[in-house]
Amino acid sequence: MFTVEQKRALVYAYIATPYGSKTRFLQERGLGKEQMRIWRSQVFADTLELGLVPRGGFMGSREESAALARLVRANEALQQQLAAQQARHAQAMAARDAEVATQRRAVDALGKAIEILHRSGAGKSSQDSAADGRPPA
Repeated sequence: MFTVEQKRALVYAYIATPYGSKTRFLQERGLGKEQMRIWRSQVFADTLELGLVPRGGFMGSREESAALARLVRANEALQQQLAAQQARHAQAMAARDAEVATQRRAVDALGKAIEILHRSGAGKSSQDSAADGRPPA
């Protein structure tokens, strides 16, 4: 029993198989021509997930099959590039979050230091002298 994604992958692999090698492809995987025809019809009618078999058939030319195989390969390459880009983005966001956390800790520490200075009165002498117009001591 194959999953929907496995069936789709088999159809794409079958389409990419060179002319003259398709029977061997099916035999190696224990599939029949009729089963592959049904799956191909479902893939191209976008009904594979539903299990519906469209009426009529699908007979694509070799050029269409080759074009579809190229598009599938290009899609896979783009998906890999996207995954790599998303991984780089996630790393950059993690680094940014770490930097923000460090900055928050520094701001908290400075805030606490200022609060301690105000409580001890050390900050008052410099503020009082500035208010009087005198330079701080």
